[in-house]
Parts: sequence; structure tokens; C-alpha cells
Amino acid sequence: MSASLVGQYDPVMTRYMTQTQELYRTVFRTTNDATLLVDGTSRAGIEAALVSLVSPGDRVLVPVFGRFGHLLREIAERAGAEVHVIEREWGTVFPTSELVAALDRVRPTLLALVHGDTSTTVAQPLDEIGAVCRAQGVLLYTDVTASLGGTRSRWTSGGWTPRPRACRNASRGRPARRP
Repeated sequence: MSASLVGQYDPVMTRYMTQTQELYRTVFRTTNDATLLVDGTSRAGIEAALVSLVSPGDRVLVPVFGRFGHLLREIAERAGAEVHVIEREWGTVFPTSELVAALDRVRPTLLALVHGDTSTTVAQPLDEIGAVCRAQGVLLYTDVTASLGGTRSRWTSGGWTPRPRACRNASRGRPARRP
């Protein structure tokens, strides 16, 4: 408690941030230098990402299958996007064909999709949607707040590579077991 505060421009703080970014790249299984930290709640990170990706008037598609889809919708609306929502009963996920049909109909700039929704404990399959978005020129934002640490999936230049681990049981509505 008696130590001096370290300012944001202090060289030691820069080293701490660099080290933390390297550790986060390990968590996200990426080498992307643009792995950034947002000091705040997961909502703060989600909001920072979405308001950086959306311009007023952009068409955004938000599939909702739990509470956090509504959060993505709310943030995109406040950013001035023209938000289109498709909904499923909470606790169910969208088949890829349904997402593709909505992409074809809406023609969005951005698809904002939750991967693991904590309100329902289900995980939206992502193994095909990245390639579909790439082919249609749609930017894909995925909220992995609740699923990142419990799945071995990762984004690669070819899209989403699913490697389910501890969270796979949660996606079936059961508590996850240790691997």
C-alpha cells in the first residue's frame, strides 16, 4: 500500500502491458499483434469491440438465443447501426443454414454472434459460419467471453477450428467436467 503508483506511460507499465498482451495471445491462440486489453468488465470489452467495428447506418445481423445476444443488439443500436435480429428459443442454437439464409436476406456489414451464452449454457457452433462470412464479405464478431477458456477452438486464417474441451458439456446444458 505504500508503493508509488505506476503511471500509464511509465516504461515499467509498458513492459507489463507488452507481457500481458503476449500472454493473451497464448489464450487466444494467435500471433496477432493487435491483441488488446480493455480494462473493465467483459461488457466493456464487447462494447469497445462493437463500437470500433460499427459505423452509423451499417447493417448488423444479431442472432439471439440468450441474454447476451440482446446485449450485442443493444450496443449495435447505440452505435447507430441498422440492426436486424433473428431469434430462437433460449437454449437452442441456430443451424448454419438458418444463419446463411439470414445473411442472404439482410446483407449485413457485420454478423455479431455469441458463441457461449452463459444465460442458457449453450454454445453456438461456429465451424462453418466463418467461411460463409468470408465468402459473402461479411465481418464476423464473436463474443467468446464465456467459452474461450473452456474450449480448445481457435480462429485461424481459414476460419474457426473447433476443438471442444471442458465447455462441451456446458453446451449441452450440463455442468462442465474437468478434462
